[in-house]
Amino acid sequence: MDQRIPLGVFACCGLMLSGCGAQDDSGPGSGQLNLKIGDAPVDGASEVVIVFTGVELHSAGGTTSIDFAQPRELDLLAYQNGATTNLLENETVTAGEYQWMRLKVIAERNLSDGSYILFEDGGQFPLYIPSGSESGLKINRPFRVAQGGITRLVADFDLRKSIIAPPGQDPNYVLKPVLRLVDELEAGGIEGEVDLAALAVQQLGEAATAADCAGGIYLFSGAAVPPDDMDGDALDGADPVAFQPLAFDGLQNLVPYSFAFVEAGTYTVAATCDFDVDVSPEVSEYNPGAAEGEPGFGTMNWNTADEVIVAADQVTTVNLP
Repeated sequence: MDQRIPLGVFACCGLMLSGCGAQDDSGPGSGQLNLKIGDAPVDGASEVVIVFTGVELHSAGGTTSIDFAQPRELDLLAYQNGATTNLLENETVTAGEYQWMRLKVIAERNLSDGSYILFEDGGQFPLYIPSGSESGLKINRPFRVAQGGITRLVADFDLRKSIIAPPGQDPNYVLKPVLRLVDELEAGGIEGEVDLAALAVQQLGEAATAADCAGGIYLFSGAAVPPDDMDGDALDGADPVAFQPLAFDGLQNLVPYSFAFVEAGTYTVAATCDFDVDVSPEVSEYNPGAAEGEPGFGTMNWNTADEVIVAADQVTTVNLP
């Protein structure tokens, strides 16, 4: 299993492609490219700075490269709860079908002025991509820029899965980019509250309180999906589309949560008091398919909403338990 730092949640990078006018794709033309970056809170880190140098769009006809005059440093943690900032704005590109895109970054080993992670205790470490900065942050999903039309895409950047603790005494953290592309015009959101006191009683016993619940909320694609932790192993169950901690403040049992940029469709939402099992490398991984006595059996408990419908440009409310 990869040793991942206990960041606790995904980060969401908002990415928008847009043009304007009629919907005619019959001949060569152009649209405008707007690229927005956003984020969600991350436990343990106070800054996750990525240095961007440009964007590449790849189509059957070749590569379109958009290079910045100066590198742009963006702290992803400065843009939370649906907030975004423009990486590109009104950039004209050729209309048509694209196979994938690449966000070009500076992320090299032992580089003091490249991408980095800063922890709450003051420790700062370079972020590097093992295959080299030239590989960038690749997003493998086809998309279209309509001639005179509008295309808006949002990329979810899963920081916990993407940032891996260095082996041994290596001072560099590995940036293993994991991004998911969503059409913003087909995306909505999910929000709600989780009653940690009620969840604790259901999962930990009658004497349990909200303070005993290491809360976490998970989003899975599809209806009635058996919940799994974020372990990168598709063989023992589907990993969540997104997940985040539910922290008890010592006063309020009801903890709010929200998932932004959720593609329209059907989902399962699951809450647990065993979030520490997922985020701690020292704790045994959860395995939903394990039999009693096997590793990973029963290490996480769940309360689920099994059929959550998300519609474009709408927010669905789901409260648990």
